[in-house]
Amino acid sequence: MGDDSEWMKLPIDQKCEHKVWKARLNGYEDALKLFQRIEDEKSPEWGKYLGLLKKFVTDSNAVAQLKGLEAALAYVENAHLAGKTSGEVVSGVVSKVFNQPKARAKELGSDICLMYIEIEKAEVVQDELIKGLDNKNPKIVVTCIETLRRALSEFGSKIITLKPVVKVLPKQFESREKAVRDEAKLLAVEIYKWIRDALRPPLQGINSVQLKELEEEWVKLPTTAPKQSRFLRSQQALKAKFEQQQAAGGDEADGDDHDKPAPQVDPYELLEPVEILSKLPKDFYDKIEAKKWQERKEAMEALETLAKNPKLENGDYGDLVRALKKVQ
Repeated sequence: MGDDSEWMKLPIDQKCEHKVWKARLNGYEDALKLFQRIEDEKSPEWGKYLGLLKKFVTDSNAVAQLKGLEAALAYVENAHLAGKTSGEVVSGVVSKVFNQPKARAKELGSDICLMYIEIEKAEVVQDELIKGLDNKNPKIVVTCIETLRRALSEFGSKIITLKPVVKVLPKQFESREKAVRDEAKLLAVEIYKWIRDALRPPLQGINSVQLKELEEEWVKLPTTAPKQSRFLRSQQALKAKFEQQQAAGGDEADGDDHDKPAPQVDPYELLEPVEILSKLPKDFYDKIEAKKWQERKEAMEALETLAKNPKLENGDYGDLVRALKKVQ
């Protein structure tokens, strides 16, 4: 009891850094109450916790960490300074929360990610979640995919940039872990709701059985476009309109928007450009001008194979074009 009485006298921010986990737990509990009580988002009180927030989410004690996550969520929701912590906190959530056995911890971690998106940090959150897909722990990968899917479902494709997500999606279907493949399938279905057939070309290389399963899920989806249901702080007018529509009976209040098809996305924009100039055979330019037609044919076939990529990276194709003009 003597030890307890010592740390209980400390200020909240010092308790949150204490070496005794019970002290940190008590500090997080007090911090949560404080964060919910402060009415001024620009209060100087927020600044005391700016450098501590990552410790809230990465606490080594599971019980304390859970309360730290609750406090961190309240901080991100209410503090004007919270955006400055987005990179380090989301990184901490990915590495130290998404691997936890408790579903509540992962749920709070995901909530924190989405709250950062709400306060205009979508790009930072998305980058950290995509980095998490390379983690060796499949639990982390699964929860990163799940959080990306949840973010897209709630904020929509205007807020969540789909190109980098689509780029890494095929790799998830190759995972040895069934849980990762299953979550990738759910994400692919969610993406399809927003961009429809533009998703097909990037996924043509996945296993044929998986592609068939996706096709079966895609045909079940409604043809009407999904709607953003959660809004950024800068979208409060849109949020008010959405809430009015919901109160008036949901989709029926949308008028002409009700039957609007899903937004069209150019599939070409989702493809990654391929650099081919450095991949040409070393003797390409010699062979393309060779007297023997067989050698010229070999050079052309090598180029044709590379040029089959639908999207080529920008580069200086001048020498190549001039060489091709000479081919007879």
